[in-house]
Amino acid sequence: MHNKSLTYKLLAILIGWVGYLTAQPVTITGVASFAKNEEIRLLVFNDLINNVPTVAATDKIDKNGHFKLSCTINEIKLCQLAIRTTKAEFLLVPHVRYDFEIATDTVLFQLINPEHYGGYLEITNTRTDTNDLNYKINRFSNYFNKAMNYYGFKLTYDHDIAYYDTLINLLHSHFDYQYNPDNFYQSYLYYTCGMLDRLCFPKDYLRIYRDYFDNDRILYNNPAYMMLFNENYAGYLYNSRYISKDLLTETINEEPDYLKLFNELGRDPQLVNERIRELVIIKNLIELYGNEEFDKGNIIKLLQYVKASSHFPDHIPFVENALQKFTSEQKSTYELNFKNPKGKKFDLKQFAGKPIYAQVFQSDCLDCIREMMILKELAKEYGEDIQFLSINIDPDPSTFEQFHKNYGEMFDWPMVHFNGAYQWLLENEIETLPEHFILNEDGNIINRYVPAPEQNLLEYLQARYAKEQIKNDNPLFRNQ
Repeated sequence: MHNKSLTYKLLAILIGWVGYLTAQPVTITGVASFAKNEEIRLLVFNDLINNVPTVAATDKIDKNGHFKLSCTINEIKLCQLAIRTTKAEFLLVPHVRYDFEIATDTVLFQLINPEHYGGYLEITNTRTDTNDLNYKINRFSNYFNKAMNYYGFKLTYDHDIAYYDTLINLLHSHFDYQYNPDNFYQSYLYYTCGMLDRLCFPKDYLRIYRDYFDNDRILYNNPAYMMLFNENYAGYLYNSRYISKDLLTETINEEPDYLKLFNELGRDPQLVNERIRELVIIKNLIELYGNEEFDKGNIIKLLQYVKASSHFPDHIPFVENALQKFTSEQKSTYELNFKNPKGKKFDLKQFAGKPIYAQVFQSDCLDCIREMMILKELAKEYGEDIQFLSINIDPDPSTFEQFHKNYGEMFDWPMVHFNGAYQWLLENEIETLPEHFILNEDGNIINRYVPAPEQNLLEYLQARYAKEQIKNDNPLFRNQ
């Protein structure tokens, strides 16, 4: 097993070098007049199971609204352009030059969560080409969505499967597609229609497996393939009639045994294909990590075994990303660079040895200010054990400076500006205000979900930092 493991690791390294050598440049230029002097980021998805993008390039949009982004990729990738927290997805093709005009709803652009209100970047390619991959897929998607709006009710509510044939024939009459794993466009169409099969034949599991997954070609970077895979195999180990709870308990909870789990799952008709079987196990172990019925430590051991022993090098990045998420602090890929109200760098390392309770706020957030009045009392009682910190995310730092000048003396803990770290907000799903979490001195979030001051923060602090009961004459806690 040791020699085999070494062989597979060498193979993975070789594949990585081949990919590196065949990587091709991609350049994106454009205009975003509404976002002058803002940062624009190119995010690339290399893992469509964990769905965590990496920042491939950044640029500062100049005073005329122009920008330029460059990176290298070795195959077609799903990516996003992001300005602040407003985004748009498209497909990035190696060795292609893009020229975009970008617009958005400027009112929604000011929000921390514009996507929740339909706020997206609107991208127009100034070099219109009917052979462009994004153009062709957008054309198909628009047609597909219109057809589903027309026939979808009859298929899903009336369960009139006759309309399935009508819809498939209609799609084939307008788009020439078939199973062709070497053609990204045709595969995208083919697996998008696979979602239609899953919708119309939800209990015919073998049909989906036979038509879409029973082969040795897994299209790891094709969003349509991976969407169908993720939908079809979500919660599969836990819910499949072929897999007993006793088997999962024995191989996960009692004694982590990947080989027994892998071999026993081969009895499932949908998991006969070994490559698909391993990917399903990886995906489901990641899901089961959040299920209280299963031992998290053993799930990590199983994933570590897959990493060391997998016959399929393409699966290793999925495992590594999951292990990094599970076994380390939630370290942001965006380097934080907080500024104090005077615009100078603020170093969290001055809080060495203390956890940091961080509150995220904006100057016009009344709920945030109300929380600060409660934090003021808590800071008096627990300030020796835990550091309180308020992180302002006003788009204009001068707004924060004015807020601090007007109200800062009321509060006895530091306030800092996030200094435009929008990628940090996205990575940590900070979408509403106020938000709260625990940081360490390196700026890494070590506890993403902690009680709010107006909820159970007092009990949370009391449980961790034993203190005398807060005096009953404090009106904030009289009824606690």
